[in-house]
Amino acid sequence: MLGRRPGHDKRTRQNQLPKDQKLAEEIDELTSSSDRRELIRADTEVKEVVSKATKTDIRNIMLIDQGRCPVCAARTENFLFTVVCPSCGWFRRDVPNRGSAVVHLENEGSIECDYVHHGSRDEFLCIRDGVVISELMRSEVNRIDYVWAEGELDEARALSRRMRNGICSWCESDLSESPVEDHREDFVAFGAYQERYVFCSEKCQRSFRRHFPARVHRNCYEVDCNQCSLCIKRFDTHGFKRNILT
Repeated sequence: MLGRRPGHDKRTRQNQLPKDQKLAEEIDELTSSSDRRELIRADTEVKEVVSKATKTDIRNIMLIDQGRCPVCAARTENFLFTVVCPSCGWFRRDVPNRGSAVVHLENEGSIECDYVHHGSRDEFLCIRDGVVISELMRSEVNRIDYVWAEGELDEARALSRRMRNGICSWCESDLSESPVEDHREDFVAFGAYQERYVFCSEKCQRSFRRHFPARVHRNCYEVDCNQCSLCIKRFDTHGFKRNILT
């Protein structure tokens, strides 16, 4: 049509595309160009960022798993749904899986949703059925109440007791319900890191070993961890006597 500039239709179509599709087209154009150095450089940078972030995640998970704060490495205190660091104030808390959240506003109104996300700019995103239904700034929020579904707290308390007593890694029974002399223990690596598994009986240990063969090396269930360097060790196994099953 008259008066329409060259490329106008293409630009209009691109502006109407979803962002990820527009990005895909830009990458395709960059890929098809004769000079691929920028794409290779960007790919290298992304891999470095992902690798660094993964290492940080692993470090934080291991610290929390060992009762340490991922920020200051001080010892943490564990509660039913919350882990708190008394030293620096860091905390991690769980929210209801089957319940909901109610955001009470300063204007005395309220918003009910499934989940509330606290953003880095001190904003709150209210999410319901997988979509954001409201975005609030900190100054608008009075408090947030979490509504737990009936029985969810009781289930969590029962699970917490089982975790304190220990759970069989195969049948998931409470270890306190079986004689201590029957308990068995395995240190084994299915990937890069050493893991620890506890069993209520030799029968469960045998079943676990048959179902989960070691992949780091074929005789991982029989090798002395203190003499092995094929995985990254996470536990002190000095004095641990391997149970050799025949």
